[in-house]
Order: sequence, then C-alpha cells, then structure tokens
Amino acid sequence: MSRFQHFFYASCIVLWTACDEGPGGGKDHTGDSGTPVSQQDADDDGYTADEDCDDNDASIHPGATELCDGLDNDCDGVIDEDVKSTFYADVDGDGFGDPEASIEACEKPEGYVPNGSDCDDEAAGVYPGATEVCDGLDNDCDGDTDEDLAEVFYSDNDGDGYGDPDSAVEACEQPAGTVTNGDDCDDTSDEAYPGGTEVCDELDNDCDGEVDEGVTTTYYADYDGDSYGDAAYPTEACAPPTGYVENATDCDDSNAEVHPDAIELCNKIDDDCDGEIDEDLSKDAYTWYMDYDGDGFGNSVVTKNE
Repeated sequence: MSRFQHFFYASCIVLWTACDEGPGGGKDHTGDSGTPVSQQDADDDGYTADEDCDDNDASIHPGATELCDGLDNDCDGVIDEDVKSTFYADVDGDGFGDPEASIEACEKPEGYVPNGSDCDDEAAGVYPGATEVCDGLDNDCDGDTDEDLAEVFYSDNDGDGYGDPDSAVEACEQPAGTVTNGDDCDDTSDEAYPGGTEVCDELDNDCDGEVDEGVTTTYYADYDGDSYGDAAYPTEACAPPTGYVENATDCDDSNAEVHPDAIELCNKIDDDCDGEIDEDLSKDAYTWYMDYDGDGFGNSVVTKNE
C-alpha cells in the first residue's frame, strides 16, 4: 500500500470513530482515557459520577458522614438530616430560652440559646436557679410563686386589731384592712376579741369559748305573777326574761295571795311565807258549836275552836 493510500485509510477510520462515538452518535462521552464520564471518579472518593451526587468533592458520596454544613454529604437527597441542633429564642436575654419558640440550625442564631428551660421569657429575672423574691413571680421556675417568702394576713373587718381566721391571704405586702393574726372569734363586733372584758351582752367578749361567764344574773320564774319567784326554777340571763324576777322568796308560786309580804290570815295557809301557819291568830279564834239540826243554834257540848 502506498503512503497516500495508508493516510487516506487511517483518516477514514478516525472520521468514522468520531462520528460514531461522539455526542451526536448517541454514545457516552469519553475523557482523555477513553472511559465514559459517568463511569469516571473525578474526585477519587471511590464512587463514579453515576453514583456520586457531587463528583467534584471527595467528602460527598454515598455513605459519607452527614455534616451540618448545608450539603447533602451522604447523597441521600436530604440535607443536614439528624445533625442540626435545636436552639430556643431568648427574648429577655437571661441565657434561658423559650421552650415554645425553637428552630433547627447548624449554628446558633443571634438571640437564641441551646436550652429551652425558661418559664417566662419576658422577664430577665425569671429563670431556673434564680433567687426567689416576693414579687408575685415564679423567679426560679420551680412551679411555685413566692414560696416561703409571702406572709399570711387576715381580714380585720371590725377594726379591733384581731383577724378572721377564715380569711387568710398570702401576700408580699400587707393589704389594707388586714392584720397578721387570725385570733378573732367574732370579726363582726369590735367588742369581742382575745383579752376583751367579758360583759353581759350575750357575746363571747374575751374569745374564751364561753358567753357571759361570771357576769350573768340569776332570775326565778314567777308563775303566779305576784313578783316573787320560785327557787325551783332559776335561769341565768343579762336581763330578766318575761315571767321571771330576781328573788326566789315565794313559798307557793301557784297562789298570788301567798308571798312574803302577804298578811297572814287565819286560813290554814302560810300566807306570808314565814314557815308558820296562822301564827298569832289563835287568840282571835272563835268557838264553834255543832248545829246538828240546822236551826241556827248549836250544841254547847260539842265545840271547836278556830
């Protein structure tokens, strides 16, 4: 074969190959090595271009460790999965975040903290571990407000300086109309309080549980209305009840004609309640003669002195 014929033949082979394997020929493009690009490993990470989601970065390939860098390191189609951190808004700047305001991110955003343990993110003095002060807030976020700090006060409605034990209220400052004790037994009367002077007014003035002890008067029933009472029927009261008197000197409270000031009559009754019957009246007694026949004239033999 002549030199010209050999050149012509080689040229035709090259042209045919280029036309047959080039982009227009429907075959994979080859690199300088002649290997299809899809089967090449440009970043030398052990994965070819048809497996690798970024064949220009050796740290990105299937099975790689996912990093929080905004890239799909493991080529699973998800970016930064399971590697982001949770951050919480810290509006009051006390270093403790709002558990209801969180975001996922690789880096801590401005105004966020990595904890969500604040119970009030609008008060810088309220956070876990803060010193509890008496201000109506749960300063230390333990669920209790002003624990062991608030005082107990009691309403003093009658203004006697003693409070109603059933009206306790806890507060940091003493409310108007309250006192620090709950010792009053009657907060509707300023005449009843511990240590008060007991007077006969049907109140427990000294709050000892007894009413009018030692200051009542004994009264006695006067059933016959003669102003003299029966000692068998006494009662204690501040004033005489209806039908009662202060004395117990009647010896017969069923007969208004019998009482200590009555005039003794010759009637076989102790009219004057002195324990004697018809005393000093025997000298005025009459001699009576039996009148059997009823003619108005008696038998001188049968007599009776009364």
